Amino acid sequence: MMRMFRMVRKLAAVAVAAVMMTSVAACGSRSTAAETQDLVVARSLETTDMLPATGYSNGDIWAIQQVFQTLTRNKTDGSGVEPGLAVSWKKSSDGRSWTFNLRKGVKFHNGRTMTAKDVKFSIDFARTARDDKPWQFLFVAIKDVRIIDDYTVRLDLTQPWAPLLADLSMSAISIMPADFAGKSESQFRSDPIGTGPFKVGEWKKGDYIKLVRNTDYWEQGKPKLNSVTFKYVADANTRSQMVQAGQAQIDEFPTAVSVAALKKTKNVHVDSFPSTSLIWVNLNNRKKPLNDVHVRRAMAYAIDKQAIVRAVYYGQAESANSMLSKNLMGYAKETKDLKYDMAKAKEELARSSAPKHFSLTIQVQSGDPEKSMLAQVLQESWKELGIDVTLQTLDSTTVYSNRTAGDFDVAMFEMTNDISDPDEWMQYMFSSSANVNSGYRNTRVDELIKKAAADGDDGARLKDYAEVQQIIADEAPEIPLVYKPGLFAVRDQVKDFKVTTLGEYKLADTTIARED
Repeated sequence: MMRMFRMVRKLAAVAVAAVMMTSVAACGSRSTAAETQDLVVARSLETTDMLPATGYSNGDIWAIQQVFQTLTRNKTDGSGVEPGLAVSWKKSSDGRSWTFNLRKGVKFHNGRTMTAKDVKFSIDFARTARDDKPWQFLFVAIKDVRIIDDYTVRLDLTQPWAPLLADLSMSAISIMPADFAGKSESQFRSDPIGTGPFKVGEWKKGDYIKLVRNTDYWEQGKPKLNSVTFKYVADANTRSQMVQAGQAQIDEFPTAVSVAALKKTKNVHVDSFPSTSLIWVNLNNRKKPLNDVHVRRAMAYAIDKQAIVRAVYYGQAESANSMLSKNLMGYAKETKDLKYDMAKAKEELARSSAPKHFSLTIQVQSGDPEKSMLAQVLQESWKELGIDVTLQTLDSTTVYSNRTAGDFDVAMFEMTNDISDPDEWMQYMFSSSANVNSGYRNTRVDELIKKAAADGDDGARLKDYAEVQQIIADEAPEIPLVYKPGLFAVRDQVKDFKVTTLGEYKLADTTIARED
C-alpha cells in the first residue's frame, strides 16, 4: 500500500511541475478581456448537445442553463426552488394538479414573446418517452398540460408528486418556442433558441461553444458580459496553464494537486463553492462477475478512501459514506459504508462466484490526473484480491457514451445533482425503470423510491431515502469515494462569478475588470 501511494505522489509531483513551468512564464501576461467583456472558461467536458431534453453530461447541462430557462429555478444554496419563468404556483387540495402563472414580457432569442403555448409544447416534449432522453423519468407523473390562458398553465398529475417543483427546474424541461420556432428538431439542436441571458453565437464541436449576450433578456441590465466561451480542453494541466497565462479567465475544477501552484500565481485565486459533487466508482452490474454482490462488496472493502483523500486530493475532499451528496436534502449521515478492510474483502471474494481470479478494465478519462491516479490506486488495491485490472484511457465523451451503452466494466465519474430534490439521483442511479443506470435491480429500492416521490410527508421521505442509501452501501452496485467542493481557478479580474451548490453558473451578474 505504501508503494502504491508513493507512486501516486510521484505522479502528482509531475503534474505540479507542469503547472509551475507556465506559472513563471505567465507572469506579466495581460488580456483584453476587460475591454471586450468576453469570458473564457476552460473545462474538461465538451458541449455535445444543446437540445434540453437530450443533453446528458454536465458539459451539456451547464451550457444549456445559460441559453434556456425553466418554470422554477434552483436557489443558490440548493435548498429548494424560486420563481423562474413562472412567477407563482398553486397546488390543488388533492395534490394532483398544479397551476402556474407565467412571467410576462419574456422574449425568446428570435424576438417572439413566450406564452403558455410554448410551455405546453416544451413540457410535452420533455415528458414523451424516447431512448435518447435520459431525464424523461423525472416527468412520468405529468399526465397532461392544459392551457388556461396565454399566461396560465395547469399540470395534471397521475398522483401527488413531491419533487415536482424541483423537477421543473431541471434543464431537460427548459422552455423552448413551440414547434421549435419552425425549425426541425435537428436544426434546433444545432441552433437552439431559448429565453436565457445568453444565446448561441458560434459552436465548433470538439473545440468550443461561444455564447453571446441576449440584448432582449427580461432581467433588466443583465447580462453584463458580451460573451462566454466554454473551451473544451481535456488536459487538466493545460487548463491551469491557460488561466495562468490569461488565455482563459476560469479553469473549471482544477486538480487538487495543482491548486497550490495556482494560488501562487499572480492575479489568480482559487474559489471554493459548496457542491453536491461526488466521485464514485461505476460498476457494470450487467456483466459477470460484477453482477455478484460478494464480488462488489469485496472490491468496496479493498478501497482505502481516507488514503485517497490524502494522496490524491491532498485533503481537499471528504471520504464519502453514501451515494447521495451530503449537501443534498435526504442525505443520511448514519449510512454505514464498507470501510477499508482487506481481510473482509478477501472473505467476501471467497464467498463469490469468482473466488480466485478474474480480469476487468477500468475506463479512464484522458487528461484528468486525478482520475488517472484514482485508477492506479484501484488497480493496486484490487490486485491484492487477485483481480487483474487493465487501464484504458479514452476521451471523456467516449467514456460517457460507453456508460450509456453499457459498454464498460468499471469507470469513474464526478457527478452533481441537478435539482434540489434527491429523487433525481435516486431514480437516475438505482431505479430499475430509469433510462440510465448500471443494470442494478432491487425491488425494495424501487418500492422505496416510488413511495418517497409520492409522499407529501418530508419526514417519511427522509426515512425512505435513508433505507435506500443503506441498501446501496451494503450491496455496492456503485462505490462512493469522496465528496468534493466546487473548485475554480479564477483570474482576479473576474468579478461576481458564482456557482450554485447544484453546479449552475450564475453568469448574468459577472463582469471582467482591468488587471493591475
